Amino acid sequence: MSYTDRLRRAGLRRHTHRPTKRWQVGVTVILLILLALIGARMYLPYWLKDYVNATLNDIDGYKGSVQDIDVALIRGAYQIDGLTLKQTGGGVPVDFVDIERIDLTLQWGALFRGRIVSDVHLYEPVLNFAVASAGGKTQTGEGTDWTQPIKELMPIDINIVTINDGRIHYRDFSASPQVNVALTDLDAELSNLENVTRDDGALPSALHATASSTGGGTFKADGRLNVLKQTPDMDITASLESVNLPALNDYANSFAALDFVKGTLNIYSELKVTNGQISGYVKPLATGVEVVSLQQDTGPLELIWESIASIFIEVLNNQQKDQFATRVPLSGSLDDVETSAWPVIAAIFRNAFVQAFKQGFSDPAVE
Repeated sequence: MSYTDRLRRAGLRRHTHRPTKRWQVGVTVILLILLALIGARMYLPYWLKDYVNATLNDIDGYKGSVQDIDVALIRGAYQIDGLTLKQTGGGVPVDFVDIERIDLTLQWGALFRGRIVSDVHLYEPVLNFAVASAGGKTQTGEGTDWTQPIKELMPIDINIVTINDGRIHYRDFSASPQVNVALTDLDAELSNLENVTRDDGALPSALHATASSTGGGTFKADGRLNVLKQTPDMDITASLESVNLPALNDYANSFAALDFVKGTLNIYSELKVTNGQISGYVKPLATGVEVVSLQQDTGPLELIWESIASIFIEVLNNQQKDQFATRVPLSGSLDDVETSAWPVIAAIFRNAFVQAFKQGFSDPAVE
């Protein structure tokens, strides 16, 4: 009798290699995980869209939306299409922010330095600062804490921000004709915001930006920043050169009753913020200027502007070099700012530019 027959008669069977229950459980778990990932991948964009829309509509004084969101789990990225943000109850007919596409992705190179940070790339963003028609509210973004919605939309610390083909407009819908001056073709990069490369300097981050302007001007800005401080430090220089002044006639007419026949405008500026204290200057320089005063109906405001225009024209007639320049200092403090410092800095810079433009008409100095 063989060994196998003896085992069979004893009620025993020879062990055979069949799939075990443990192996079956493992396969089932893997399949369930894959199904969960596929389901999450399919559902996540819809959840993110609802989340982003809710976050935008939570911003006080604004309402916003996005058209679509796409998620790429493998490369740790997601894409937002068609983001708009509009001021509510202000009577301004244009969006405050309009962005064609936003790409947010993990910065894989930073992982090798032990940091988890992200890159943000903005494509065709449009920012509209605007004065509403009579009785409306000015659209500037001031008075709103933008840090919280940015943190909610971008939970991972941002190390690099790029702007591709952006536009910044100043519009005045109360003027006649309406004013629309802009920086266009704006390309910019803010790098090393989280100091991933371990720059030991006081200002580890870099800024570089270029753009074109209304009137064919060329804009350029370069600087260094430290945005890791509660109140950011910075040292930025900027220039706007070769602007054709007649292209700014709508703007000049709206506040000074002036019409430029010819002339070129250059603007130079430096902005420094150190420990919450702002310093710097805005300096416009106009050359080859020829201007005429426009007739307006009577009224205190109109008479003031006509006087400024007359002084400006008289000074121009006495300029041997046919040019004028002025310099307006930038100053202020961010010590008492409870929300974001950026709107305050922008307001100080904007007010200085307007003051410089007006002061150039009434109190020019020969360069």
